[in-house]
Amino acid sequence: MRQLVYGEELVEQDVADPDPGPGEVVVTVRRAAVNPLDVWISRGTVAAAGPLPRTGGSEGSGVTADGRRVVFRGAGLGVMRDGTYAERVAVPAAALADIPAGVSDAQAAGVGIAGVTAMDVLDLAGVAPGMTVLVLGASGGVGTYAVQMARALGARVVAQTSSAAHLDHLRALADDVVVSIGDDLEAGLRDAQVSSVDVVLDPLGGPFGEPAARALGRGGSLVVFGASAGPRFSVFSTDFYRKGARIVGYGGLGTNASELSAKSVRVLEMIAGGTLQPVVAAELPLEQVNEAHARIVERRAGGKLLLVPTAA
Repeated sequence: MRQLVYGEELVEQDVADPDPGPGEVVVTVRRAAVNPLDVWISRGTVAAAGPLPRTGGSEGSGVTADGRRVVFRGAGLGVMRDGTYAERVAVPAAALADIPAGVSDAQAAGVGIAGVTAMDVLDLAGVAPGMTVLVLGASGGVGTYAVQMARALGARVVAQTSSAAHLDHLRALADDVVVSIGDDLEAGLRDAQVSSVDVVLDPLGGPFGEPAARALGRGGSLVVFGASAGPRFSVFSTDFYRKGARIVGYGGLGTNASELSAKSVRVLEMIAGGTLQPVVAAELPLEQVNEAHARIVERRAGGKLLLVPTAA
């Protein structure tokens, strides 16, 4: 079996098939999703992750020996134990969720992290009909889900992207689209005739944090769940206490596998029902994993990136 192992870079190895332990199932991987989390783990910057080297990849879709089509995430996959960048992986049964009819392996593969994260941050912000929601990094995996989910909740959605190359597909998803690299965010919002927003969903940080805070209206929420543009940003206290606004962080690593599986089912049902259309930017061979990671770091994914083992 082929797998990709984290070290200073991801390298391919031939190894024996996984030997499942008690309560585990061997899954043939059909699609392994690529996430910012996987990139930071490969660089050794995620404090909660176990020691390297280790097989990468924290979620994916595949098929069990008895023919179940499943998605899987959690239980330490790719974080504390070998993950999904492989032809086969041993997965705790609690981390499996069945893929419904009409949903493809590619559509399902990114549900566990991108789909569940989008659903959770919208819940955390209390998004409701009539609100205005600014989604930063809207062309990424989480962003494309969040834009669609927020609109389904009845919100007006403003999507931010750093590249004009993503304008067309975002215009098909959001009410307004702003091209911004950080400091020019406020000017972009003015051009879109957005005077303030109720919620900002921020996976970027860095130069986006300060203008995002200023964009909040009274009682607004800035939900931070990543740092793709930089791990630090500053804000003025007046941007919060004068408006009764708040800043809140979200991280999903501590969620147990059974809860993640149940949330994945909710997202899969939305896909099957036509509420959501996953945006798959590219399906790459397993050996092109370093190219996939580079696209994540350079913020040019344009949707979900998937790795396809040759056995799939």
